[in-house]
Amino acid sequence: MASTDSSASFYVTTPIYYVNDAPHIGHAYTTVAGDFLTRWHRQCGENVWFLTGVDEHGTKVQRAADAGGVTPQEWVDRLVSTDWLPVLGTVDAANDDFIRTTEVRHIEAVQKFWEAVRDNGYVYAAPYEGPYCVGCEEFKLSGDLLPGTGEFEGQQVCPVHGRPAEQLSEENWFFKLSAFAEQLITYYEANPEAIQPVSAYNEVMSFLRGGLVDISMSRSSVGWGIPLPWDEKQTVYVWFDALLIYITAVGYGQPADRTGLAGRCAPCW
Repeated sequence: MASTDSSASFYVTTPIYYVNDAPHIGHAYTTVAGDFLTRWHRQCGENVWFLTGVDEHGTKVQRAADAGGVTPQEWVDRLVSTDWLPVLGTVDAANDDFIRTTEVRHIEAVQKFWEAVRDNGYVYAAPYEGPYCVGCEEFKLSGDLLPGTGEFEGQQVCPVHGRPAEQLSEENWFFKLSAFAEQLITYYEANPEAIQPVSAYNEVMSFLRGGLVDISMSRSSVGWGIPLPWDEKQTVYVWFDALLIYITAVGYGQPADRTGLAGRCAPCW
């Protein structure tokens, strides 16, 4: 039976889509899925906030723009206006917000977040050298790569994209992920339902018990990104930018009168 509790709230979000190219049917599918869930909960009398948006930073976007002979900002502006936003009208999505990682509200919040992490002692500078897959926008461990075949025989390739990873050497800022291993283990042991699906519990716990390593949270060789507030020669690593959008979209780092939820979905906030 449908709920009629108007005080209930529900936050629905699509993936934040990467805009190095035009959308395809898979993007439309996940938007429709989020729209379906949103409309169901609204019919149940719940207060719903439905978010979608786009991730616009990183090496792939920068290179796509270079190949197109325009600036990265011009590239993403054109793609969003002519390709991505029209999809919402085509599928008649009932989203409350559409956020871009190039918006000031997101940029300011990301910088505020990383300043707080640094002030708490969880960020430090160190050199990084290793393989990087541009397709994944991800640093790889040597064990993550596979022997190449055909034209890439003799090289180590990304298992996802089947192309050689690029060897990078940079001076970056690192996040002390290793400092949180025991806290996460303790939390998940006390709250096993926090890991979904249930079948993933043992895998996650095994990963944590194997030890976490600190990870680079900035890039010195990528100019298309959010500058670090304390080191403008570095940009925030794209994953540490885009993953924060789920909280920046609902007001993290902004005054109450500037939050996306103001006056529309207060229980979610």
